[in-house]
Amino acid sequence: IAHLGNEGALGGAGSEAQNPPTTGRVDVEAWVSQGLYKDWHCEPAAHDQRSPSPHGKNRICSNDALSAHGSGAYPVDAAAVKELYDAAGTSVVGIAVYRKVSTATTGDAWYFYERVPLDSPAPHDANGVVADGLGTSGAAKTICVGCHAGAGSDAQHSGHDFVYTQVK
Repeated sequence: IAHLGNEGALGGAGSEAQNPPTTGRVDVEAWVSQGLYKDWHCEPAAHDQRSPSPHGKNRICSNDALSAHGSGAYPVDAAAVKELYDAAGTSVVGIAVYRKVSTATTGDAWYFYERVPLDSPAPHDANGVVADGLGTSGAAKTICVGCHAGAGSDAQHSGHDFVYTQVK
């Protein structure tokens, strides 16, 4: 699993509240546990997945950079958190985080992290981690970029620049 160095190396210092770390599972999980993203622009409640998402019931929060952006490539540090819920939609059982780390318009411009329950059918490691790294290799490329590349590609795929849902 690929990990980036320190956050500052990504271009754009930004505040911790608006920028999830890109330094791996331990740092991402610690940041998520602080709940800073809950002050972002969030959907009001968990909902059923939207096609073509495999994420089940979820709720998405967009940071200021992602939320305020119009068309075209998102700026560096645009980020979102997707809470993954149990089937009843009452408890968060996993998390997906993505953050734009360069001005490129390809999947390798994004850092992806996803953790699911250990009994999930999604391929994951012993910690439930599906993906952790840049969209250049491994699961971040094959799973995350493989799906998110379709954002905005046709009427069935909302969004643009690897983001399906932008919460305003």
